[in-house]
Amino acid sequence: MPEDSRPILICFDDSEPSHNAIAEAARLFPGSRAVVLHVWRSIESTPAYRYSAAGLTGALREAMDELETAGREAAAGEAAKGVKLAREAGLEAEALVVEAKEHTDSIVAEQADRLDARLVVMGSRRLGAIQAMALGGFSAGALHRATRPVLVVPFHSSHPGS
Repeated sequence: MPEDSRPILICFDDSEPSHNAIAEAARLFPGSRAVVLHVWRSIESTPAYRYSAAGLTGALREAMDELETAGREAAAGEAAKGVKLAREAGLEAEALVVEAKEHTDSIVAEQADRLDARLVVMGSRRLGAIQAMALGGFSAGALHRATRPVLVVPFHSSHPGS
């Protein structure tokens, strides 16, 4: 049976858990094709912008446009960092940057389906029970929306005492 050539979708935000997710994906699926997904939220998609800044003109509009461009460039830089880590770990990686206009976990499920990903890999943030109930949690939301297998890599810190 031929090896599955469909990509692994790895969620990356340059946090330690996302670094762990890349390392674990490379360990479990060496040499696999991977898409490193970085999701960013545009200033224009925030409620504060929609209700107060949408009508800006002149210098304020230019400043908002500059912030939007800087955010887009920063997101591309984050994705590139994830690709570099994935390649160093032995994966055939490429970047995917998506602007969030809805919940991030919905975007992950959509992109996994669009790519026909064989697996979604993400790191766990080790939220406490109270935080997880109050905040939900990205990995929990992604698990509920996913139509594909999801690997949530447990949090482990390289820092002593964590």
